Amino acid sequence: MLGMATKVVSDFGKVLSMVEPGVYGLPESLLPHTRESIRFAILTLLRNLGADHPEVKEGLRQGYVYLAQFVGDEDAATVSRGQASVSSGSVEDASAEPAMRIINRIKLDMERAVEEMRDFL
Repeated sequence: MLGMATKVVSDFGKVLSMVEPGVYGLPESLLPHTRESIRFAILTLLRNLGADHPEVKEGLRQGYVYLAQFVGDEDAATVSRGQASVSSGSVEDASAEPAMRIINRIKLDMERAVEEMRDFL
């Protein structure tokens, strides 16, 4: 079980190394495994790591929180269109509001993940 969890987390880490930090609404299709599988693998490793691996634990906690950035591909496309309209200066574009709702949901999911990770400090 630990071997599989390590592989899943390693695969996820490879994806994270390729995405731009701070981008909201990444498409789930980029994930090498389901969100649930990645979440379970991270939690499994966190539960089994001893206190002598603080850097690894911190990386796992950050990955767990960052997983919230990945949303359905349709939502990711909505966010991308909304961000493009905001950066082009047409804030009144109809795509900006749905994108902001998705981004706010992502932020809320990230906050929940931070709360969940407090058990692993």
